[in-house]
Amino acid sequence: MQPHSVSNKCSIIIPSPRWSKLAFIASLVSASVLQGCIATPTSGLERMSNAMVYGEMSFDDPEIVVATSGPVDIDLESFGGTVVVEAVPGLQNTIIEPVRRARHGHLRRDDAVSSLDAMDYVVELIPGDLDRETVRIVASSSGAESHFQGIDFRIRTADLGSVKVRTGRGRVWVKNNTGGVDVQTTHGDIRVITLHPMNDPIVLVTKEGEVDYRAPKGSTGIYDLRSIGGLVYNRFTQARVISTSAENGPAIFVAEVGGGLNPVLVRTTYGDIRVAVTENPTGVGPVIME
Repeated sequence: MQPHSVSNKCSIIIPSPRWSKLAFIASLVSASVLQGCIATPTSGLERMSNAMVYGEMSFDDPEIVVATSGPVDIDLESFGGTVVVEAVPGLQNTIIEPVRRARHGHLRRDDAVSSLDAMDYVVELIPGDLDRETVRIVASSSGAESHFQGIDFRIRTADLGSVKVRTGRGRVWVKNNTGGVDVQTTHGDIRVITLHPMNDPIVLVTKEGEVDYRAPKGSTGIYDLRSIGGLVYNRFTQARVISTSAENGPAIFVAEVGGGLNPVLVRTTYGDIRVAVTENPTGVGPVIME
């Protein structure tokens, strides 16, 4: 397998000395497969299920360590795949864990394996104003059947600013951002939960997926939430709903919350939307019911 592309604009990127094993787990189940949390792209349980049910083949690329300091914004554009972005206090750099996946079916596993080389990505570190930096990732595929492919990314940094993600056929989870979030995906859930008050624009759009947005006291917004084929739920225990729209119903919620003018726009089809400004927004498990 050829190494991925690294832009000359990027600051020093050092591959980890720890290589992950090939995750060819279509028929064998080991103890290592059962480790991990289902919330991450490299989840053993999820990948075991994908391999056994869909014949998916996958490969863990070596993790990428980007030398960053201060607030880091994430800008990711991909042809497809799951993305998890989270703030982890105490990290000295930004860590990126890519996983290439191909799902051609049980009878075409050889095609799936050979297609892994058709996927590539470029990582750039772009200096911003003052102490801000942006880590930009662009993933692509030269394969003729890219709709069977995807690259998952788990991204961790100490001080997560804003997040922008464009992907498809995958979920996008963002945790403890301090800036605005702009996510568009398809056939995947979106989850944005943070302990930091949100007064920046939030745009979350998916298709055939559910959306959860949870923020703490001090968060504001002009909310415009709409689901086709699903329901919209709202829970504001730590914010005041100042005004609402006459068009509100089971699948629509339009309101001014907390006195702020920042847009909070959420759209999905055949999935539910849940928003909350609550005391402990990140105190949830893998499944959010409220």
